[in-house]
Amino acid sequence: MGFSVPVFVIGYLLIYIFAVKLGWLPVQGYTRIAEGFLPFIERLILPAITLSVIYIALIARITRASVLEVLGEDYIRTARAKGLEERKVLIRHALRNAAVPIVTVIGIGIALLIGGVVVTESVFAIPGLGRLTVDAVLGRDYPTIQAVILMFSFVYVMINLVIDIAYTLFDPRIRY
Repeated sequence: MGFSVPVFVIGYLLIYIFAVKLGWLPVQGYTRIAEGFLPFIERLILPAITLSVIYIALIARITRASVLEVLGEDYIRTARAKGLEERKVLIRHALRNAAVPIVTVIGIGIALLIGGVVVTESVFAIPGLGRLTVDAVLGRDYPTIQAVILMFSFVYVMINLVIDIAYTLFDPRIRY
């Protein structure tokens, strides 16, 4: 369910529960860190949870599927036959060999967060790059639009580069 619900619906639902009904957190806005660390963190909790719910669900599904696939391999059976603890078998052998698809999904998720940030910043009235992009598009500020898109593209390419390099840490068969 966490993966299929749109970001803005999750945001409004969290606002309704934690800000309106329970009164635990502020509804919207942004506080600079210079005005106090606690108010700064309080205003970031709901947006952070809103953005993370979708990706936590996706990463959990991919992790489960990858680990279940790896657990059926012969080397897992051999590691268990050697008498290794189940925790070591899962972490050292299963999770490490299942890490390539998991890291791929994490990288794609980080790149897709750029799109989710635009909506989340609008829902929670946070001034940021997503809000700047929307305002620039509405105001037809082409240099700002180009700069933001260029920066997002650079970040996207760097994330993909880091993910590709991380493959070599998890799978020794991959060499560049």
